[in-house]
Amino acid sequence: MTRLASSDSASTSTAIMHGSLGSPTGWDDVRFQRLWLATQKREWGSLAVLSASSSIATLHIAEMLAQLAWRYRGQPSSVFDLRDLSMRLVDYQVRELHAHVEGGTRVLIALRSIFENPTAIPIAQQADAVVLCIALGETDFKGAEQTIAEVGRDRVIGAIVMRPGERGSKKKNGAAGAPGSPER
Repeated sequence: MTRLASSDSASTSTAIMHGSLGSPTGWDDVRFQRLWLATQKREWGSLAVLSASSSIATLHIAEMLAQLAWRYRGQPSSVFDLRDLSMRLVDYQVRELHAHVEGGTRVLIALRSIFENPTAIPIAQQADAVVLCIALGETDFKGAEQTIAEVGRDRVIGAIVMRPGERGSKKKNGAAGAPGSPER
C-alpha cells in the first residue's frame, strides 16, 4: 500500500499508487484521483519528492505524479532527477527549476534522502512544496522528523507511506513496479 498522508493531522487523504496507468481506465482510478487531490492542498509549480530513508525510488513516484499533472490538469510537466546532484551544481539546478516553473511547466523533483545526499536540503527548500516518502518498518522516525525540520515543516504537504518491498523498485520484467493495493 502507498498512501499520501496529509501533514495536517486533522485530515488524512488516502491515495494508492496501483494499477496500470497506461490502460484507458487506469487514469480514472479513484486512488489516482485521491493521490492527485492530496497534492493539491496548496498551489505549487514545483514539488520535491523527497525520500526519508535510503533506497526509496523517488524517481518513479515523481514520474507518476508528472503523468497525473498532465492527465488531470493538461499542464506541461517535467521531472528533474536530482537524486545524485553534486554540491557544485545546486545553484545551476535551482535556476533551471525556476526557469521551467516561470515558463508554465509543473516541475517534479526526485531527491534522495538528506542522509544520502545533502544537496536534497537546498533543492527541497527551493521547491514550492515537498512530499516525503516513507517506508514502513525501514524509515527511522527521528530521521523523518529531522528531514522535515531541515527542509521546513511549512513546505511539507504530506507523506507517501509505502509498505516494505513496495518502494517503487523494478519488477522482474524490467517495468517500473507499482506498489500494492489499498488497505480498507
